[in-house]
Amino acid sequence: MAFTNDELLTLLDMTSLVHIILDKSGKIHKINRRCKQLFSIPEERIIGTTLTEFMLDEDISTFNHLITSLTQNHPQANETFRFAIMVSKKILSIKFDFSYFDDKVYAFGIDVTEEHAEHDLLSRISKLTRTGAWHYNPDNEFIFFSEECYLLHDLEPGIDITLEQAINYYHPDSRQRVRDSIERLLKTKEIFDYTERLITKKGVEKWVRVIGVPVINKNKVIFVNGSFEDVTERYHTIEKLKQNEETKHLALKGIRSGLFDHLIETNVVFYSKDFRKMLGLPINIDFVPEKEFRKMIHPDDAEEALHRHLSNLEKKGHHYLNHFRLKHLDGGYRHYEVYGYRKKNQKGNTIRMIGNLIDIHQKKINEQLIIENQSRLQAMVNNGFAYTVLLDTKGIILMSDKDSLKIIKRDFNVDPMATPSFFIDVMPLNFKNTFAHEFNEALKGIVVKKEIERITYKGSVQWLESKYTPIFNNQKKINSILVSFHDITERKSAELSIKEAHIKEQELSTLKSNILSNFSHEIRTPLNGIITIANLLLSNEEKPEEREKLLNYLEESKERLLKTINNLSHYSEIDTLKKNLNYVEIDMNYSVETSYREYRHMARSKNLSYLLELDESCPTANIDESIFSSALNNIIHNAIKYTETGEIIVKIKSEKEKIYIYITDTGIGIDKKNIRKIFDPFIQESIGLSRKYEGTGIGLSLSKRYIEILGGKIKIESKVNKGTKFTIILHKNN
Repeated sequence: MAFTNDELLTLLDMTSLVHIILDKSGKIHKINRRCKQLFSIPEERIIGTTLTEFMLDEDISTFNHLITSLTQNHPQANETFRFAIMVSKKILSIKFDFSYFDDKVYAFGIDVTEEHAEHDLLSRISKLTRTGAWHYNPDNEFIFFSEECYLLHDLEPGIDITLEQAINYYHPDSRQRVRDSIERLLKTKEIFDYTERLITKKGVEKWVRVIGVPVINKNKVIFVNGSFEDVTERYHTIEKLKQNEETKHLALKGIRSGLFDHLIETNVVFYSKDFRKMLGLPINIDFVPEKEFRKMIHPDDAEEALHRHLSNLEKKGHHYLNHFRLKHLDGGYRHYEVYGYRKKNQKGNTIRMIGNLIDIHQKKINEQLIIENQSRLQAMVNNGFAYTVLLDTKGIILMSDKDSLKIIKRDFNVDPMATPSFFIDVMPLNFKNTFAHEFNEALKGIVVKKEIERITYKGSVQWLESKYTPIFNNQKKINSILVSFHDITERKSAELSIKEAHIKEQELSTLKSNILSNFSHEIRTPLNGIITIANLLLSNEEKPEEREKLLNYLEESKERLLKTINNLSHYSEIDTLKKNLNYVEIDMNYSVETSYREYRHMARSKNLSYLLELDESCPTANIDESIFSSALNNIIHNAIKYTETGEIIVKIKSEKEKIYIYITDTGIGIDKKNIRKIFDPFIQESIGLSRKYEGTGIGLSLSKRYIEILGGKIKIESKVNKGTKFTIILHKNN
């Protein structure tokens, strides 16, 4: 049974999901209780305001593009948006599913603040890179330090710290520059990146590189995210390289091979002894002209290598990076990478560069082998099952076939091969219900199979057989899960067709038996009565009182036979009836009372209490009174027919936009297993020779069809030997 409007509104208000109704401009028309709780803003300030009023600036353009893209042809979209609202000291993040219908946008969202909080992301990055993460709220001056930040300052993790306390850990010479950097960021909204001295709580001097990134809302910095990196060792190394040439020569002796010193102004290069041996250069010559070295670069790499070399010399900073193939002592070519440090003059021009040339030939061969193997594997994946996805043990997509990638890009606007994506975030909604269970079972080493029904974006039904296969490494540990989907739509359709055909065959067989049984009784019985009475009348029965009784019996048999034939006629002519309805505004009290009076004599003949309750508001409805009366008459007749003692109550009541007509009896009731069949034509709870009551079983079926034609519904509640309650529901005139 479908939810009523009131039930649906209550459900939306009680759910933990955020529900917002918008128009195409993004203006908010309605919100549920969960939305009010998260936004912590009075409802009157939210309704009528565009959703972008509460979003972070950098998310607004994404939202405007998304809501503009929603059309009747593309009514679905999903995206995560952040709001300038703090939840447990974190920026509120909500993941929405948007649906466009009837010029309205319905947004259902879930609070994902914990997964998307900026400082959590920075904390995870800091653990991987051994870099401390921090963030600062300028409104309340709250500072968050990751565990790495506390350790870098020699502080106990978790203690509260203010901005001024954090600045005081810097060397006195650095403190004002740090304050200036923060104030400049708040004014200009530009990222800062500085390297300054820090004095830890234990008095240890460190050099730290600090980066600050602003989070902006309504052109105001509401948050600053950043990182701390201990660069003490690197800082001192660079300073020594810049100030002491002797350090350079010591470094040349300490590196095993591949070391060079390039004098830019004279264009000569000093190569270490091992370097010269490696490349086949003369052992007795320390300095080699640069042009001689360039002749050793592979012809296919020479032009690009020179371009990178010149770009490196001109770029900011001091580092140098290049790569190319060099001719080797054995006559072949090998892959090398060049790492260097550039010394500059006062004008900022590079005058000298020292560095190391690293042989990465085997690494390149391995990379090429991996690429070739991936290509082969991808070809197998693309030509295997209907869809195939390889996941790591966390559920992140490692590889996928081209058709799955196409669907994910189309439906979720993300490329999982370019951006790490959890499979559960980019799968159809009906896959999600059982994914976690099946994935966890596969992580235990169990191969799991399951059949899934899905609706394609074209609207057709597709059946898939999913298979979760654990992949083991050399240590027999699971390192990935292969999820494959095989299209079994044709097989499933065949199975369903066979099953439906079998059920239809059984239904037809039962229907045929019921029709034959009912009609054999309902037509033969009155015909036998007519024939018998006719014979008695023809035999010139002389007693007048007996003759009158026979005429009454003849009339009853005639009426019964005529009613059976009329019901059959009405049932067969329903389609024609739909085209010839006469809708008029009817006083429902009057119509119900008319049907009630028609069966008063029948109820009295069985000594039943027969009651009528009308609605004082006198509701009206636009209906065809003829077929409504037929439907109501059949139900009242049945109620009296199947009730031997007790009462029959006919009641009408209107609520809001509906009219309810109740017919309640204390009769034999209907068994739970038969209650669904009661509206089927030619069906009675007792049938065949064992049936207890007369009738074709068409009446209730006709009633149901008539009420549905009028746009209404019939409901039934019943208990065996307790009675039955029929409810007719119609639309009320306003």
